[in-house]
Amino acid sequence: MIDKWLVNWNVVEKGVKTAVLLLLGMFLYTRVTSGVVSYYINERFFTLTLVAGVGFGVLGVSYFRQWLGRQESDAAHDHHHEHHDHDHDLSWVGVLIVMLPLLLGWLVPPRPLGATAVSNREINFGTDPIKSVAAPGGNEVMGIIAGERNILDWLGEFQRSGDPVALAGQRADVIGFVYRDARFGADEFMVARFTVSCCVADAAPVGLIVRWPDGAALPTDQWVEVQGRFEVGVFNGRSMPILVAETITKTEQPPQPYLHL
Repeated sequence: MIDKWLVNWNVVEKGVKTAVLLLLGMFLYTRVTSGVVSYYINERFFTLTLVAGVGFGVLGVSYFRQWLGRQESDAAHDHHHEHHDHDHDLSWVGVLIVMLPLLLGWLVPPRPLGATAVSNREINFGTDPIKSVAAPGGNEVMGIIAGERNILDWLGEFQRSGDPVALAGQRADVIGFVYRDARFGADEFMVARFTVSCCVADAAPVGLIVRWPDGAALPTDQWVEVQGRFEVGVFNGRSMPILVAETITKTEQPPQPYLHL
């Protein structure tokens, strides 16, 4: 009776551990193929994440096949207990560690950082150094059309020019989400994005100050496309280029909401 119970528990144990490995592999694979992984890490790590997902899947299948082979060998030689002494198994502590990203993935809905996260971080309006700024160019993953500048590109221009007047009159067409706090006037808001170097742990908000008569009507976190011209203005006591909007269009969140350094 006890031997039968032990055999049944052994089957359940191996099945659970195999399922956890396979589920983690599927979880990582689907996060990459659906694009959701872009909410958490820089795009240069997508391939590694995909490889890890496939690897966990292969590991799960290999783990189960190896155990099945040992069971068949034990049955043929009729010495089950001798083999258990040499069984290098996946511990339950290891299973719990593997299950952690699965539980977080199921319990926490995948969402990119937004206006709520901006309030907890220092905002770069182009007056502070940026680690690196890529030259304007086509990058479909980041949602940049060749020949256009995104928010990060314009902040780089601000730093390179060193003079707000140098950009006066230049046209801009940028996409970001709406953010405002107590520093903004009724006709002001920030069109913002997050920059990511490695993952969301190092994410930093960047943005352009926008002036538009109906700015207060735009809800916080709403993604918008802003078209207009830069003028020299003052925000929070500092002289800087202000994007005076000519048209503002509500838009959907881009597939890649972050800008990568």
